[in-house]
Amino acid sequence: MLPEHGTFRRYLVTAGGNMVVFFLIWEACYRLFPEGDYWPTVSWAVAWILGSFVAHWTHRIWTFNSDRDPRWTVPASMAVYSVGLVGSTACYYIGTESMGLDVRIVWLANSSLWGLLNYLGQREIAFKQINTSPPS
Repeated sequence: MLPEHGTFRRYLVTAGGNMVVFFLIWEACYRLFPEGDYWPTVSWAVAWILGSFVAHWTHRIWTFNSDRDPRWTVPASMAVYSVGLVGSTACYYIGTESMGLDVRIVWLANSSLWGLLNYLGQREIAFKQINTSPPS
């Protein structure tokens, strides 16, 4: 029924739900903050930060089915998401402010690009399976 744990296909299924949460947070911030200037970018950053906590747990449980200690996965995930926060916020700002593109089109393109990069970071850092058996 669902793709195997840890696969990109499984990540996409889980990320779809996470994107809805992320979009709703962004949209709420976008409507609550003042119009214009840098506020759409601030909305992006706030939604990214809040959405990262939701994404950590959904990917831990549903995408990777990880048994790694949360004392490792939470900080490791947040490190990956922090890199994504800086990079994606810069890209969002460039797309909306410098290039003048529609905020929702930039939102979709930026989410897709940084979602792929997040998958690689989560798979290779936060939820990487480690071999705990002694060498033979």
